Amino acid sequence: MRAIANYLIAGGLAMLSGCATHPPLELKLAVNDIYCMDTACSCVHDVAARTYPATLEKLKADYGIDLQLVYFSEPYQLEDAIASGEYDGALCKPWYALRHEKEAGADFRRIVDVLDPNNNQWLAGIFVVPADSPIQTVDGLDGKHLYIGQADAYEKHQAAKRLLEQKGIRPGKIDTNASCGENVGVLLDEEADAAVLSDYALSADCAVDFARPEDFRILAWTERIPLTSLMLDMNRVEKAEADRLQQALLALSGKDAPETLLGNGFVKPAPWNPPELDKP
Repeated sequence: MRAIANYLIAGGLAMLSGCATHPPLELKLAVNDIYCMDTACSCVHDVAARTYPATLEKLKADYGIDLQLVYFSEPYQLEDAIASGEYDGALCKPWYALRHEKEAGADFRRIVDVLDPNNNQWLAGIFVVPADSPIQTVDGLDGKHLYIGQADAYEKHQAAKRLLEQKGIRPGKIDTNASCGENVGVLLDEEADAAVLSDYALSADCAVDFARPEDFRILAWTERIPLTSLMLDMNRVEKAEADRLQQALLALSGKDAPETLLGNGFVKPAPWNPPELDKP
């Protein structure tokens, strides 16, 4: 009887460990993370100092999950990788992947959201003007020259346009730039009246090299969307495997999150269904 009891106890511990009851799971992910040292510009490594190896080691040792991360420092490189259809998923701003679903023949499901170093889950665009600008509210942009982001940056493009439409604001001219740094530059060079930036741009982006938050005034914030998500292509990954990865990542979060994640790690994905995708 004692032998049987010991066997049952051992089996229960094996179930808790996760990896003893499942075959090894290998997944290849494309990564572009604002706060990851392997994808962020070196000028913000004091803030963007997140690293993933400690988390990957825990996943493999405790849960039998082998995540192979391929890092891309430029969003366009990441999007090319996602569009290639060669990856099981991505860890990035969700729009980078979601906008390429059809091209990649993919069906992306957000498994978890990744918190920033302040345990923030959200991202927004901010309408900014120089600190000494006479424009005091976002309504003052009627007839003015505005720079927004390109179509790959949801918070600076789609969300920004939606705010303007909802408020009935009609700038005299709208131009686009590829980066927050470029949009900061046109304001500093007095080439535009206002610009839309990602809300982290003046603290965790290359713009910190030549601009300070106090140089600008925020007129409005766009809708909030998830900042960073880990997504899997459900055309390549079984639902049970996706659920298994989600449970493991959530278990390695909160007080159990490796210090190298710079925060509490992972949380369940916040609901977000961008209308541009026209998905139920």
